Amino acid sequence: HPAYESLIAFNDSFNDHAANHNIEGLVALYDEDAYWIAPDALPAQGRDGVPRQTITFMATNKGDLTHTIDDMFISDDGTQAVLMGVTAASVESQGMAFEGTYIYVLERDDVADRWQVVIDMFNTHPAD
Repeated sequence: HPAYESLIAFNDSFNDHAANHNIEGLVALYDEDAYWIAPDALPAQGRDGVPRQTITFMATNKGDLTHTIDDMFISDDGTQAVLMGVTAASVESQGMAFEGTYIYVLERDDVADRWQVVIDMFNTHPAD
């Protein structure tokens, strides 16, 4: 599917922004009204809430954050997609490290637009 490469590029962009502690670059990957769904918490809506807080915490503390892609699904028209994979994060200065699985639901208005996360759902556990 032609959207495959654009999703790989999206994930590469995520990992590049995370490696460079680029808060605004990471936040811009989320739709303004994105949902953040974490275990044992009510869903939070809006990229300037929990996503921005979490991204800012990670970047300010020079944390490491990466996503892999284990599976992807793309709509026939190339405007909706689901990415699933492993997220790994650590913040050495805070003595924390975790890993887990994530699911991103992404949308774009048409195939010329950039992808944006509309749902970020994940589970994590302490890294071994």
